[in-house]
Amino acid sequence: MKSVEEKAEEKKPKRGYFLLQLMTLGRIPAAVFFLAVLIFVQDKTSNLVIALFFLLIIELTDLFDGKIARRFGLVSEWGAAFDPFADSVSRLIVYWALASKGLVIFLVPLTMALRDITVAYSRIILAQNNRSVSAKKSGKLKASVQAIGSYLALFGPYYWEYIGRWSFHALSWIIITATTLSAIAYVKDALSSSRWKV
Repeated sequence: MKSVEEKAEEKKPKRGYFLLQLMTLGRIPAAVFFLAVLIFVQDKTSNLVIALFFLLIIELTDLFDGKIARRFGLVSEWGAAFDPFADSVSRLIVYWALASKGLVIFLVPLTMALRDITVAYSRIILAQNNRSVSAKKSGKLKASVQAIGSYLALFGPYYWEYIGRWSFHALSWIIITATTLSAIAYVKDALSSSRWKV
């Protein structure tokens, strides 16, 4: 039987927990800086280099925060909630900035916002029916497409003149398709778990 002191010690956040949460939530201010640079920095080279720097921060923290949490035993319910929140908000800001600069069509960030709202409600239904709300393969594929797409969009003006403007539309619709399919997968699971089975 554990003493009161031992139980209290177990409930204390582990060393590094808050730093990990800052790393996760840091994607949001990094995305805001990305937006500010993309919109307001006039020098073409500085614009690309600085924007690329903040984009790398966003994607690297997304890639490693979960691995660090598992490696050092810092996994928590808060972390599991903050991670998709930080992903959604930071990617929406990034793609809104890209759309504002004409690097993707505006339907891309709109589709992303609608997908995230749809998935959030689908997860509520899944939780109410005691079904898993963990990330799906379609969600991970969507995240990869969006991450790679942001780099390709950022470099768009440098390759459009060589391969054609069609690539701008193709990239936008690839991202929209991957995002939409991810939403459909969650909706299908939510409906099949509920009393309104289809």
